[in-house]
Amino acid sequence: MQLHVLQLQGTGDDEYAYENAGVFSTHAQAEKRLAEINAEYTELDDFVFSLQDNARIETHTLDV
Repeated sequence: MQLHVLQLQGTGDDEYAYENAGVFSTHAQAEKRLAEINAEYTELDDFVFSLQDNARIETHTLDV
């Protein structure tokens, strides 16, 4: 089984650290959540979080 962990940079006390924003069973679900988070910032012209910049999705395989 794979887990996909959405992590955002700069949301905690350390602006360079990544904080978990959710754990999902599919990569698509993690991407959807990232889009929902960015939709909260509609007054800005650009996304606040983007993959390969200040957001990442780590994939981990669990032994079953």
